[in-house]
Amino acid sequence: MRPSDGYWADTVEIQCPYCGERVEITIEPDVHGSLVQDCEVCCSPMQLTIRRDRDGDPDVRVERVG
Repeated sequence: MRPSDGYWADTVEIQCPYCGERVEITIEPDVHGSLVQDCEVCCSPMQLTIRRDRDGDPDVRVERVG
């Protein structure tokens, strides 16, 4: 998604490690590292690890919390 003001965010499809549903998440360009986010479908907490390549494209790993 690239708004006209020059600011953009990445939309990434991930799969919940609990219910198996695929959901889209939006990642701001300055976000990297680990964070916890609840699944939009089953509300279980997922640990997201976000790394970026040289071009700034995100690579997201999804795991169960705990």
